Amino acid sequence: MFGPGFIYTAVHLVSTEVVSNTMKNIHDSINGIHENDVPHIIELLEKLDLKKKIEITQSLFKENKNIKNDTLKIALNNLHEITIKIKKELEEINNDIEYSKTLYFQSFRTMPYVEKLDKLKNHNDLLDNRLDLTIKLLSSNKN
Repeated sequence: MFGPGFIYTAVHLVSTEVVSNTMKNIHDSINGIHENDVPHIIELLEKLDLKKKIEITQSLFKENKNIKNDTLKIALNNLHEITIKIKKELEEINNDIEYSKTLYFQSFRTMPYVEKLDKLKNHNDLLDNRLDLTIKLLSSNKN
């Protein structure tokens, strides 16, 4: 079935502690962005509904920490992978907001976080797709 040299290795699920830490960092970053009071970014975060999706992701990990199915482990690990990217983008956006506050003539400049907001939207779409796939896989596994 597989080519020569293929070696199957067991899939390990990311620990719930690691996931909890990632999720806490995301919440902290979102709260930091809210404290900086940049209306169009706050509006975007509310539209993306990241906080709630992150809560659901964390709950999926807690409920399935002892799962045996490798496909589901991969799906859950892929969820964690995209949340790490979201965490990184949120942290960078927050840092860019802080930096932009130090600049003179802010209203005449392109804000350094604009590109990162586009990446965040893309990562949010990936999170949506991966959440959907994981939930479908979990549903089919219970039948």
